[in-house]
Amino acid sequence: MTDLLRRPPLALCRAADPLYEPADVRRLFDRMASSYDRMNLVLSLGFSALWRRQLLSLVRASGSPRRVLDLMSGRGETWAEIERRLPRAEITAVDFSAQMTAQARIRNRARFGGRVRLRQEDALAGTSQDASFDVVVSAYGLKTFDAGQLERLAAEVVRTLRPGGSFAFIDITEPGCGPLRTAYRAYLRWIVPLAGLLLLTDPTEYRMLHRYLAGFGDGSRAVEAFRAEPGLEVEVRRHFFGCALSISGRRV
Repeated sequence: MTDLLRRPPLALCRAADPLYEPADVRRLFDRMASSYDRMNLVLSLGFSALWRRQLLSLVRASGSPRRVLDLMSGRGETWAEIERRLPRAEITAVDFSAQMTAQARIRNRARFGGRVRLRQEDALAGTSQDASFDVVVSAYGLKTFDAGQLERLAAEVVRTLRPGGSFAFIDITEPGCGPLRTAYRAYLRWIVPLAGLLLLTDPTEYRMLHRYLAGFGDGSRAVEAFRAEPGLEVEVRRHFFGCALSISGRRV
């Protein structure tokens, strides 16, 4: 904890690259909120639901009550998998997009009886109490952070997890195989914006997702950020020939 106290306050951790400025990222996801479920399926080559299930498989199953923090929770797409793995979970969901949170509220009322606790705020806001969660999970949000922000995110995981608590993150990555990487980049650059257009959304916004994925690459900067945290035991897995990356483990 002493190491955390020496770090700059969260409010001072601005993005080094304008691409990762929180206000711009927030506006992007506000604009995409109405179609993001469908487009995430397209973006992940149809694997988004499977990878969410694999994400939760990295968390030890339990029938006991567990306090779960879902970061960058979007429209609440991960909640069903959380409850399938942890039937007595008390879920707190955090997302800084007002429109994503509005969509999540609709899902919460319609499918979860309003039992999910929603908070519209930045994942790096630092408002959760120390050691207040048993599990931290997140799907598809890592790519929107630069290296410094990822370090802050890993520090927040350490701070908010109780000792022995577990965490799991997953995101789409560029595959390491040259021909597959070339084909995937072409798919993201051309097919994904076309799909956005067919779904009556602005293809420019989905070209922005291509930029984030290109910047994220194979996810090495996220791996480095989590492995640099002495309070975490970290495991890294590649999924479907390197098209996705999961980072999971426990708070020591």
